[in-house]
Amino acid sequence: MASSKILTDVAVGLAAGWAGTQVKAWAESSLQPWAERKLPPEPGQKELDGADPEGHGERMPPSLLFRKVVAARKGQAAAGALDDDELEAGAQWLHRLMAYGYPVFYAVLTRRVPLARAAGGAVGGAALFGAFHGSALPAMGVQAPVGRLPRAWWVWEGGSHVLYGVAVDSVVDLLRRVTR
Repeated sequence: MASSKILTDVAVGLAAGWAGTQVKAWAESSLQPWAERKLPPEPGQKELDGADPEGHGERMPPSLLFRKVVAARKGQAAAGALDDDELEAGAQWLHRLMAYGYPVFYAVLTRRVPLARAAGGAVGGAALFGAFHGSALPAMGVQAPVGRLPRAWWVWEGGSHVLYGVAVDSVVDLLRRVTR
């Protein structure tokens, strides 16, 4: 019985991951231009690692992290020889691994610890933003330190993570009700 609940949670989490990635992509692409109009970046800030998914995808954390993975496994020359398509495919694979892994973890966790659903997933999305973009990614050297990034970055990157968390929670909640 317990294993069937875990399998259900995995399936629910994968579905929530798909929905969450759709919402996050929409939110990021909508919030970035709006936030940059309201809080214009200073000269050079959009050139920083992690600062501009629309104009510099090759300098976003998933791309830079994929290069590090390739360098660790095959050497620096192989990482430098990646063409744009290989880099994009690898970055997307890594990003999806994280974007689908969290909702599976969330579905399993919230069945056992309902308080983890605080604020309808907004707290979870904010925690992901803080843990990764606020700490781990700059420490790994795949994103500029948060204090150097444009102020608009806080709006579109942070906001898209909060909306991702809400979307994940909403789908987990809906599918749990349907699968009872």
